[in-house]
Amino acid sequence: MVRAHEWDVSRRLARPPGGRRPSWVAHAAVTGFRADWVSTGVRTVVAVSGDLDRVTTPYLESVVAEQSLAGCAVLEIDLAGVPSIGSTGLSVLLGVRRWCLQWGIELRIRGTQPSVWRAFEVTGLDRVFAPATDPGPYPRQELALF
Repeated sequence: MVRAHEWDVSRRLARPPGGRRPSWVAHAAVTGFRADWVSTGVRTVVAVSGDLDRVTTPYLESVVAEQSLAGCAVLEIDLAGVPSIGSTGLSVLLGVRRWCLQWGIELRIRGTQPSVWRAFEVTGLDRVFAPATDPGPYPRQELALF
């Protein structure tokens, strides 16, 4: 079941932003969820705050799918603002991982709270996702010498 959901997420991430959902589908109101991204050079950080559950995971997918990852080698998802994560949230992270593997992008998870990391340990995903080594909140600006 999880593998089927992973493929479904990776297919949705590969779609163009305009082809995401039919116009007649009702969109649930999401409160308290936020996903911001910062990109410098070859590293992109997506900072997530709020619960990752059935209602909010499509928004995380859309942030990853719509941002320009041209030249990105490392994608870090910062879960410092996530107090809890559901099975759907874990499945979406696996789908994002599969999508990153298809594009040759390294995916790292960082800033997880103990309650969230416990869900990773129980499911065995702590061995799948590479932890980020840089504790800073955002990537440092890389300088280019001309």
